Amino acid sequence: MLTNKSPYYSRIRRWCRTQADVTEENPWEAIAFKVKKKVFAICGTEKPLRITLKPKKENLDAYLYHPAIDIASYVGRFGWVTITVKNKDVAALALALVQESYEVISSRKKDRPFVRKGGVKSIRGGLK
Repeated sequence: MLTNKSPYYSRIRRWCRTQADVTEENPWEAIAFKVKKKVFAICGTEKPLRITLKPKKENLDAYLYHPAIDIASYVGRFGWVTITVKNKDVAALALALVQESYEVISSRKKDRPFVRKGGVKSIRGGLK
C-alpha cells in the first residue's frame, strides 16, 4: 500500500476512511480514494502533498484564485483541481475540499442519461 510522508496526509486519509462506502486504491502509482467506485480524491506519494479533487462547479472559479490551487493535469477540463499542501492553513482548506469532492461524487447518480452527437439519447452501458 502506497503512502505519503507529509505530516498533513494522515489527517486527510483518516477522514476519507471514516466516510461511508469509501475505498482506497493505488492506481497510477498514486493514492486514490473512491466512493461507490468513483474517484473523489487522488493523493501523490511525494512531498509536498498534492491532492487532485473535484469541487462544486459554482465554487471552482473562486478556488482558482488561491495560490495553492491549480487546474488539474489531464482532468482539469472536467472541473478537477490540484491543491499543493505546504502548511497547516492550506491543509485545512485541502480537507474542506476533499469533503466537498466526496459530496459531489457521492451524490452523482450511477446511470446518468446523456445526449450523443446527433441528439440520440443513451445511457452508459447501452443505447435506449
